[in-house]
Formats: sequence, structure tokens, C-alpha cells
Amino acid sequence: MKRRICLLISLVMLCTVFLSACNDRTDNGGKDNSETVSIEDGLYVPDIPERNYDGRTFTFLTCGVNADADSEMVYNQDGNEKIATVVNDAIAERNRLVAERLNVEIKEQYVVDTGRKNSEFANTVRTDVSAGAYEYQVIVPCIYDGATLAASGYLYDLLGIPYLNMSQPWWDQTFNEELTINNKLYFTVGDLGTINKSATAAMMFNKNLIEQYDLDNPYELVKEKKWTMDRAFEMAKSISSDDNNDGKIDYNDSMGWSGQLDDMWGLFYASGEKIGSIGSDGYPILTMYNERSTGVIDKMLELVQDKNHYISANDYFDQAQWPAELTIKPFIEGRCLFFSALVMHTSELKEMEDDFGVLPLPMYNDSQDSYHSLINPWVGNCFAVPVSVNEGELEFIGIVLEALGAESRNHVYEAYYEVALKYQNTRDDDSIDMLDTIFTSRGCDIGIIYAWGGLDVELQNMAYKTPGSFTSTYEAVKGMAESQLKTTVDFYKDLD
Repeated sequence: MKRRICLLISLVMLCTVFLSACNDRTDNGGKDNSETVSIEDGLYVPDIPERNYDGRTFTFLTCGVNADADSEMVYNQDGNEKIATVVNDAIAERNRLVAERLNVEIKEQYVVDTGRKNSEFANTVRTDVSAGAYEYQVIVPCIYDGATLAASGYLYDLLGIPYLNMSQPWWDQTFNEELTINNKLYFTVGDLGTINKSATAAMMFNKNLIEQYDLDNPYELVKEKKWTMDRAFEMAKSISSDDNNDGKIDYNDSMGWSGQLDDMWGLFYASGEKIGSIGSDGYPILTMYNERSTGVIDKMLELVQDKNHYISANDYFDQAQWPAELTIKPFIEGRCLFFSALVMHTSELKEMEDDFGVLPLPMYNDSQDSYHSLINPWVGNCFAVPVSVNEGELEFIGIVLEALGAESRNHVYEAYYEVALKYQNTRDDDSIDMLDTIFTSRGCDIGIIYAWGGLDVELQNMAYKTPGSFTSTYEAVKGMAESQLKTTVDFYKDLD
């Protein structure tokens, strides 16, 4: 009997009583910190002192593009059903436990930020810091804004906040390694939030079409480390049909792959390449251009420029505010083999009649050691402490954040990952295994996040350029990128 069937009883229990954390979990960025973690009765325990804060308010400043968005920080009294009930209940339980332990009141202030990147939210933080006025302790910007605010001196170093232990498993260790500059970390992700997890790149495939066209089993290709761009792109080229006879392939037709320009980010990262990395001296360097990455770009263009087999949501902004709502349609209706997006999109496939599976994005070639899954910096949120907070409050912030982190690992993680994502949004055991592969391989590209020289946009725009033009494209912006990178590095060096 399938594991999925065997665990139905556990699923019911998870929906009513939150499962305790498992002692041997190593899925936090692929790192195992079990030797430094305190566990009592199967639950993670933060290393913080006993405190009674007499009902003091602890407030998160959060943001999103919609006025009615569900919260990842506080219980949603009137949710819009995008957040699973079990996750919403877990958030309430987490906050209740921390509130009772420390005698605090956990609140949220929300900023509608339609621009998302260096827009309303970032301006709110800058204004508050300049005015010396604030009503919140922790900010939750998009990951892009984490870098923007950090590189302008608006954030505290998280590693210097008392009792905040960034090596604990409720903080994402791979993210921390990739974003730590000269032993300083200004923003992070972890179990405290679910949006950063939902913003992880993934792809879905239609099982019926795999069988109908007698294609290789993608699950087996992943397990055998043969899930490469060549294999995936070749499979995508099996399907192309101008169903409405209008002389073009779009979301009204049948195709091999539906995606968006973010595929340029996801596939580049999945290949093991990055725009930027942390150098041996602890400061970021540009790593985008090299002989291997040139081959990766040209290989990616074989997919995204194949208009007979690939459609991009970015081509339909004139038809919808969120054109991914159009390009997911052929996949749901059984007319598309692959749909590449984010983990969050699995929740939109519940009404799909055809059976589907979940996969990581493919490797560049079979000589690659492992899969890599990108956290989207525009969609994903991070956590940071603004310098508008008085230094005397940092201990309070560290203690509450660490308590919330541990209880998030105990409750919210279980509800989101084990129940809502694995058992409510997937349809087979193999997809569950694929999600484990995705989440143990996920991380960020510091070069995309800091966007030196606009290289993040240039990478996306390569989708429209002639194969073989990567060298000239890079050389055209290299000087600006290096200059902006130097400004960032000099800023962080001056903080020593």
C-alpha cells in the first residue's frame, strides 16, 4: 500500500493536533544542526532566558501586493482561503505559546506594496528610520528589499542581536551562508514564514501526457541524476498544436512547456551557476560569466525561444494583470506537458482532472553533482530588524524572535510542509520525494538579490537575444555591475 494511504490517519491527526518535530530532520537548507539543538519531548526548545514582558507588544511590519492578502505572522480571522486552515491554525498556536511563555502580544502592520521592489514598503522603512519613529520591531520585506535596505544602512546585523541564534534549524542555513557578508547577516528566511518556502522554484508535469506520448518517467530521471535540460527540453518538444488554428501557439493551444521569464533565473540557478557568490575574503564577487555559464545560457535559449513549444506569461501582460493565471490554464486543462512556476502554484491544481507530479528544475547536464532550487527574491519574503529600533530593545527582539522561530519549527513547519504542501497539494509519494529534493537544494543568488548592474534583469532579457550574444551582453554592463558591487563591498567594509 502506498505511503500516502498509510499516512491518512496521521494526516487527520496533523490537522487537529500539531505533530512534534522529528529529531533527525535535516531538511533546513540541507544542513544538520542536531548537535546544537535542544529537544524536549520531541519539541525544539530555544536557548533563551525566562522573561515576563507584561503584555508588551511585538509587531511585524509586513507587505504584499494585495490589500486582502493572508498573513504568515498572525492568525487570519477572515482568510481568503489561499492559506490552508491547518497552517492558519498552526500560526495561531505558535503565537499563543510564545505569548503565554513571554507575556507578549504579537501584532502585524501591513503595507500594500504594488511595486514590491524598492517601492512603498522600502520607502516606509526609510521614512520611519529618518524620522526616528516606528511602531514595529521586525520588518518582513521582499528579499530584494532586504538587500536594498541592508546596503543603505537601515538594518541591524542579525548575528549581533542577543539570543538570536542563526545556526538553529528554524533559520535557513543555506540562505544564511549565501547572504552572510564579512561575518554579518542583515536579513534571513526560515520557518517563521511560509511565503519564502512557497516562493521556491519548481515545475509540474502532466502524467497523462507522459503516458500518451510514451515519454520517459521524469521521477526516475530525477532519481538517476539524468533529469537534465537536454532531456527535459526534448520531452517538451513532443507537444505542439495550434488548437484554435490562429497560426500561433499561445495559452489557448497545446504545448510542451508553459512558464515565464523567471525561468531564466530558475534554470540558471538550477544549473549551478550564479550571478554572484561570496568570495574567499567574505565579500561578494561576480560569478555570472564563464565558459560554462555561456553554454548554460545558450542551452536555456533552446527552450525559451522555441515559440512552438514554450509560452511565457511575460508575453501576456497586455491581457491580464497577473498573466500566469492565463498560462497555468493549459496545464490545468491537460493541454501542456510541463508548467514551471513556484511551489505555491501546486495549490492551484486541486481541480485539475489529469494526474500531475512535482519536479525540481533540471540540471544543466549529468555531470552536475546535485539539483538547485531558487527562492524567488521578488515573491519571497525575508526577516530583518530596522535600525529605527533602539539598541536597548535588541535583547527583547532576539528573545521573542528565537521563541517564535522554535515554535514555528514545531508547529508551522509541520502544518505547512508535511500537511498542506505534501499531503494536500500533491497526488503521489514520488512528488513528496521530489519536494524533499527541492527543499534540501533551495537557496538564493546574491547577485540577483543585490541586482548589481541590473544583471538580474539582463539575465531575464537574454530570453529575447540571439544565441551566442551572452558575451557581448555581459561586457556591455560589466563595468556598471563591478562599480555597483564595489560600492556595496566598500559600504560593508566601512562598517568594521
